[in-house]
This record gives sequence, structure tokens and C-alpha cells, in this order.
Amino acid sequence: MPIALVCVAYAGWAQNSAGSTYSIFGLGELQQRSTIQSRGMGFTSIGLSSPYWVNRVNYAANTEVGGYYTHIFDVGAYYSSINRTTDDGSVGSVSDGGISDLSFWFRFNNKWTGIVGVEPLSKVGYNITVNDMQTVQGRDYTLNYVGSGGLNELYFSHGYEIMKNLTLGARFSLILGTLKHEENAISGSTNLFSVTESVGITKMNVDFALNYKFEREKYAINLGLIYDDKTDLSGSVSQQLVNNADGELVYDESETISAYQLPQKVGAGLSFVNNKWIVAADVEYKQWSQVQIGDVDDLNDTWRYSFGVDFTPNRIGEDYMGRMSYRLGYYTENSYLDIDNTAFDSWGITAGLGLPLKSDGAINLAYNRKVNGTTSNHLIQETTNEISLAFSIRNLWFNKVKYH
Repeated sequence: MPIALVCVAYAGWAQNSAGSTYSIFGLGELQQRSTIQSRGMGFTSIGLSSPYWVNRVNYAANTEVGGYYTHIFDVGAYYSSINRTTDDGSVGSVSDGGISDLSFWFRFNNKWTGIVGVEPLSKVGYNITVNDMQTVQGRDYTLNYVGSGGLNELYFSHGYEIMKNLTLGARFSLILGTLKHEENAISGSTNLFSVTESVGITKMNVDFALNYKFEREKYAINLGLIYDDKTDLSGSVSQQLVNNADGELVYDESETISAYQLPQKVGAGLSFVNNKWIVAADVEYKQWSQVQIGDVDDLNDTWRYSFGVDFTPNRIGEDYMGRMSYRLGYYTENSYLDIDNTAFDSWGITAGLGLPLKSDGAINLAYNRKVNGTTSNHLIQETTNEISLAFSIRNLWFNKVKYH
């Protein structure tokens, strides 16, 4: 698909979709791995080690999670609204929603913990209409581009404390999903032809994490590292062209693919933790310039920076407001895309609340306001407002009852 589809140089450009305009490229709109607690802290996660909630980004940081409890189940959902703006003004808004958190943390023993779950890796969701096109015979028609699908990860991660305060982790995941792109040519009420491309991907992957905690009497400083090597995504692609005027299937082809890859990723995080405060910062690097994703050329290496704070006045006090957690955060990242020689960034501010329950579980809320893209060179700037809600359920299983 041509790069210029994202520009507004076409007369009569319009869009109505449930995702980002830029999901038309490559693997779609990439999703940031996180828990709802870290969403409220600018998605800051790599250096976090808290006994009160699970870290799904640095799974080596979970040896102190749970305290008395041996199992934590997290489930949540989100709702988002995207507003789009060009240099000529607004081009409309769309909304979307779905599952945001689904994971199960458990403890094998005092040194070994695990997490199983599912999370999104990328999302495709666009609907672009280009009006006032003409055939060589002078016939007017409209082109409609529609995308759907995305990639998900089913994962099983481990963290094992090899010595006091030093934990190593490994995450085994199955990446799978379908990226679907459709192109329809319409003249009046007649659908002239349809082209459909479906990319199905299935791939096993493994990545690694490390966590070290510097403990002091009244506080701790936590260092986290994550690493994921470049990953070749295997699967198949099928293309189909239908002449809708007479219902003729012009061609239908399928083949294996080797043109999709995920980049090498390295990240580091640092946090300060005491009874009331968690202050954390992350930096993450992805080497996109060394990979290939479909027919997208000239990918940029990306750097992501994030910062977040969590404040809980008195976790064991009688006052409910004092036992609530209050979160703020900020993040920024340059895009791996370079469209018509135009680079751009995304950035956002976040906020969150943790509401403790009598059952020792919690309800967590997070808000994310994200700005992505640019109005330079006739491109699109997207402003996303997203609200997330999740429940944490804690349990104690399999402990033997002692009688005296």
C-alpha cells in the first residue's frame, strides 16, 4: 500500500476506524507491555519491584510480590477515543475498547515465581476512503482501504532468585495472529473489484530479565534490565483478487513469509521505594533499522523514556483515603516509521488510582492521554484519551493448616 495514503493530498480524504491511522504499516500499531499500575506511572515498569502488584515487563522483579499470598489474578478492560487532526483541521474521531489485563501470578516457592497470561503485541484498525479517483477511461471511482486484526502473545514467564537480592528471569511466549488488509474499488453503487491480503503469523519467542535490589533500613533502590533478541516471525500470506462485476476470482495465492521481524530490544529501569513512595524511570532501545516488516522501508531505531511516581500515604492506616495509591507519569518515544521523509514522536501523560478492597484485592484505574504523529507534510496527528479499569484478586492456596 502506498505511503501517501496517510497524507491528505488526496481530494475527499476521509477515515473512520477503531485504531490508529498508522496501523496500516508493518505489524500495525504496537502495544506497550504493562500492568494497569504502571499505566498510571507513564508505563514505567523495568525497574519496579513492589510487594503489592505484579511486574509483567520485568518478571524477575516479582520475588517479593504477594507477601502472605501465593496467587494473584489480574483482569481488566479499557475504553479509548482517538481524535485526528491535519494541517487543515480536524478529520473526526473514533472509539474502541477491549481487554487490557489478563494474567495469573503464582509462587512456586520463596525464590521462584511465575506468570501466565495473554497480552496484545500489535493492533490493526483503519478505514480509509479516497474519493475522486479516475480510470484511464475517465470513469470515477472510490478506493476504500480497511484493516483489521493484530498480534497477541500467550506467555509463561519465570523469575528465580539466584542469590540474595539478585533475580534472573526468562519469558517464553507464543506470538500469533492475523493482519488483514482489504482494498475495494467502488463506482456509484457498484463494487468493481476487491483485493484482500491476510498475513498469518505463529512464532515461539524467549526473552530475558534481571533484577537487583539495594536494600537499606528505610528504603530500597531497585535496578532492572530486560533483553529480547531480534525475532524472525514465521507464517503465511494469502492474496486474493475478485472482479466483483462478474464475481470472477482473478487470482488466489498463498505462500510462506520471511519479511516480518521484531527488533532487538534492550531496556533498563531504576526505582526508589519506601513505605509511601515509589519513584521510577525507564529507558528502552529497539533496533528497528536492522529488521524488515513487509514492504516498509527506512525504519528508525527508537528510544523510549518514561517516568512515574506512586504515592500511598498509609497502607495500614484506618483512613481509606490514606490507603489509596495515587499515580502520575510521563513518557515519550520516537516512531520507527519515516513517512515521506517525515519523522515524528509520540508522548503522553498518565494518572492512576489504586483502591484497596476488604478482601485484600484492589481495583485500579488508569488514564492515558497520548499524542502521536504530526501535522507536518500533510500527515495526521492523533490524540488518544484512554481509561482502564482492572481488578486484582489475591489468594492463599495449598498452605497446610497447623494444629496445636
